[in-house]
Amino acid sequence: MDRTTLSFGVNLGRMGTPGPAGEDPAATPMEVARWAEDAGLDVVTAADHVGSTSPFVMLAAAAAVTTRVRLRTYVLNIGFWNPGLLARDVATLDVLSGGRVEVGLGAGHKPLEHAAVGLPYPPFAERVGALAPFAAELRRHLADPEFRPVPVQRPVPVFVGTTSYRGLEVAADVADLVALGGGLQLPGAPPGTFTVASAAETDTRVAAVRERRAARGLPPPTFDALLQQVVVDRQLADVAGDWESATEGAIRASDIVDSPFLLVAPSVQEAAEELLRRSERWGITSWCTHAPSGPALAEVAAAVRA
Repeated sequence: MDRTTLSFGVNLGRMGTPGPAGEDPAATPMEVARWAEDAGLDVVTAADHVGSTSPFVMLAAAAAVTTRVRLRTYVLNIGFWNPGLLARDVATLDVLSGGRVEVGLGAGHKPLEHAAVGLPYPPFAERVGALAPFAAELRRHLADPEFRPVPVQRPVPVFVGTTSYRGLEVAADVADLVALGGGLQLPGAPPGTFTVASAAETDTRVAAVRERRAARGLPPPTFDALLQQVVVDRQLADVAGDWESATEGAIRASDIVDSPFLLVAPSVQEAAEELLRRSERWGITSWCTHAPSGPALAEVAAAVRA
């Protein structure tokens, strides 16, 4: 694995919650974005949830105070969007940022969010089945020579974030980047209650994407992974035990201790070495994390590049 090809990103967080640069609950997306660029990260991301901040407003604020970092929706719930109107926001942000937008799409997983704004929440198969035509229609608008504003990037990168096998089939077929969320629905728990995939489960999912693309004569896939937590001064077993305690045993430490979606090591250097092993094993070239783990990932990124 060529470590110079790896990229690292952090979520902008939510206004009113602590950002990665410290404990200040008033941290703004602009402050977080400036911090990420100064810290050497490559991407800032924004999630898409009802009851939280607008992803495009957050990313536009980040674009205004940065010059280098990529701006990624991570990921948009297509049930909230119309592809033509989404294309307008994507193109506008791409122009404002000088061509730094990456559009991540997903099928959504929280029925209460749909209910809160009066939107239907179709069955899983229907939601996933809508991903490919939605991506095609979005791309059609962005590529239309009559479309305005004209995006800087031709084309704008479009990827799919998923963990399910059906979602991975869609991602293999249509995505420029396959984003592995790593979340698996906990059996018997309310919808949207997740644990994280093990190494063996990730082997199987990555292999399925590679095989599907090869069967269709497509280039090998590129992968992104969302690190749910990055800790560089503790033992992995202890952090996994914290997860078990916090979920009252619903998540078992033994089930997640080898997950690619947790990065825990006693030192930054050991964490960097582990991340390189994972990149080699699964072909992951993009690693992102949540705002609280941003500083730790920035340290790891610097060690990887050193």
